[in-house]
Amino acid sequence: MKNILLFLLIQIFCSCNGQDSKTTETTYSQKLEYGLKGAVKEVIQYTCPVKDGKIPTEKSDNVGKSTMTIDKEGNLIEISRSWNFGTPDTTAKFKKEYSGKGKNITVKEISNLHGNTEEINNKFVWSDNYNYSIVSEKSPYVYTVTLDKNYRLIQYIIKNGDEIESLEEIETIYKDNKIQEIKSKTTENINGKMTVSYQIQVMQSFDTYGNPTVIYTYRDINKQNIAGVLYKDYTYY
Repeated sequence: MKNILLFLLIQIFCSCNGQDSKTTETTYSQKLEYGLKGAVKEVIQYTCPVKDGKIPTEKSDNVGKSTMTIDKEGNLIEISRSWNFGTPDTTAKFKKEYSGKGKNITVKEISNLHGNTEEINNKFVWSDNYNYSIVSEKSPYVYTVTLDKNYRLIQYIIKNGDEIESLEEIETIYKDNKIQEIKSKTTENINGKMTVSYQIQVMQSFDTYGNPTVIYTYRDINKQNIAGVLYKDYTYY
């Protein structure tokens, strides 16, 4: 479960970056998966939950902070995330350190849960131009990623051996060449029972490059109740 948690937490960060409906790039890089606009060097995200029905307006209200760094060619260098819900049992740190360029990638995952640190080395195995698996040297879990023709993320599958533990399907809605909404449907195997959950991300504002800076998140498909706000800061080359 620790490996599933690490993967899903990282994906929360990755899936809500602004995405462009078109790309002129022809060579794959991980930057294309997240559709970042401009020569992005670093993205910092603050996860701020709604409390007592009040929408958070300050980044300092966060319970989670994520940082992603990218080289000039669009290859990921590192993704780190920390969570702090106020107690030692609800504090965690995760990091992914990437090596390689293009499709020739390896990644070291470092997790710190309840004071226990674990390191896992993974490699990316491509089955075709738009599908790859992240295979661990010592974990039974395999993460399979499907991309669209512009190398955008559209599906994640987490398997434990031959058994599917989690399936996430993503629908992206565009307007005026900017991402407006991302709908994520996740089907999980919890104690032998398949459960379905939703996360809806609605962009509220963008920077001058068209990357989203404020995002409202919802857990209900009809977007009746705001669950939280994601604030994002960008640094460019």
